[in-house]
Amino acid sequence: MKKEKYAKLFKAIVGRELTPQEFLQAKKNGFDPKQIKKIAGLTAENADTVFKTAPEKQVPVSDKTVEKTSEKIENMTHLSPERREGQESQPSKSETKKKIPTQLLIAIVAILVVAVGIFGFVKTRPVDVTKDIKVTFSGYDGYGHASYNSEKVYQVIAEKMAVKAGFSKAESHQLISMNSLSNYLTNVKYRSKATKLMKWTEGLKITFDAGSNLKNGDKVIFKIKPEKGTPLKAVDKTYTVKGLKKTKKVSASSLTKGKITFSGYNGNGSVKYDDNKFEIISDDVSGTLSNGDELEFEFTQDYIDTLLTEGKAVTDKTIEVKVFGLKDVNDISKVDTLYSKIPDLVKEDYKDKPAGEYGTYDLTYKIEPQKSFIKVSEDSYNDETRLSLVITYKIIKTQTWVKDDTWDNKKKGDVETKEIYTYFGYQNVKIYKDAVVLSDLSKTYGSTWSNYLDMDAVYADLEQSGYGDYQSKD
Repeated sequence: MKKEKYAKLFKAIVGRELTPQEFLQAKKNGFDPKQIKKIAGLTAENADTVFKTAPEKQVPVSDKTVEKTSEKIENMTHLSPERREGQESQPSKSETKKKIPTQLLIAIVAILVVAVGIFGFVKTRPVDVTKDIKVTFSGYDGYGHASYNSEKVYQVIAEKMAVKAGFSKAESHQLISMNSLSNYLTNVKYRSKATKLMKWTEGLKITFDAGSNLKNGDKVIFKIKPEKGTPLKAVDKTYTVKGLKKTKKVSASSLTKGKITFSGYNGNGSVKYDDNKFEIISDDVSGTLSNGDELEFEFTQDYIDTLLTEGKAVTDKTIEVKVFGLKDVNDISKVDTLYSKIPDLVKEDYKDKPAGEYGTYDLTYKIEPQKSFIKVSEDSYNDETRLSLVITYKIIKTQTWVKDDTWDNKKKGDVETKEIYTYFGYQNVKIYKDAVVLSDLSKTYGSTWSNYLDMDAVYADLEQSGYGDYQSKD
């Protein structure tokens, strides 16, 4: 007999492995199975002792091994009629010793029963993924969140239930990688298995009640609820939140540094900020800011909540920011060149007109320049800076009749005067490299329908439009 088969038979009969000494003795005897009892010391007087002291170890035995072992035991315990006659006529002490002890036989049978029972239990036992669920907590105390390894849990459930449905392990792995049952549903060979698996998974409910803004000591609940008849163990497990870190206090100034910026020119500056994070609560005077102005901001609630999830607790909800870094308007070159062109605009519109051959009156204008205004604005669409420059004017219009006018009921020598308040200039002139671009100039002036009644009305209109005072270098 081969040594491997001999070792298995020895283990089945004696209930333990061969010792090195026993192996050498068995090898010397040519691995004769008839010598197993003698080598193991299973004599009539010490057989019970050996059985009782042998370690109780349940060894899983396959059906074929059990069948072969039983045949060998039967061959060794039931003699042929011829041999039985010989033994009856000539019984000997050595042959009596070769009988297998009853307790050993009972032990072998018990092992087989246990093995069959375990196999049956494992086959019918529902899938249990409790040990595969890993819940983790992250974030900060009071603002933490929980998660679990959902991808792993779904994969384990799918693979193990596929085996329960009749797929092999290799097929279950392939099924998971394909992430679809469609190919199996259309295959006659697998259709019943795939249909069964689909039915089990369709009614499966997995919930993770974790909530938000968790703090240490809170409870979260994980549940798996299969439908009746599904070979999957239900799970209803509560986890205690732990390990969340403490928040740290941060100053408002550290959060706004570099986040609220100013651009443009002194007196016409603009403020830029992320309105998802900050909200201006002082008067929004963007476009007319000067260095040294103070603006008050507060943090939006969404930003505060976001910071808390990052472990940052803001010490102040509001903050004052001082305007700085605005360039001086006088640093823009060619502004005075543009300024010098404005008087020509007003003269073009308000020219003296004599009565002429057919007229009845002379028309003259006295043009008196007043204050000047400038506005520098950011064109965010084209990412450009543009300048508007105007001069306000008081214009005295005089009509002098040089002949009688029956239509107007006027006589020669009559005079009428009217004061006009307006402004003229250029708007949205491009600035490039701190210089006015003197091309494609767009004229602007006080609308005739505005009908300003005094100079203050003109000033107010311009200031409300974002203009500030301008002093020419001339």
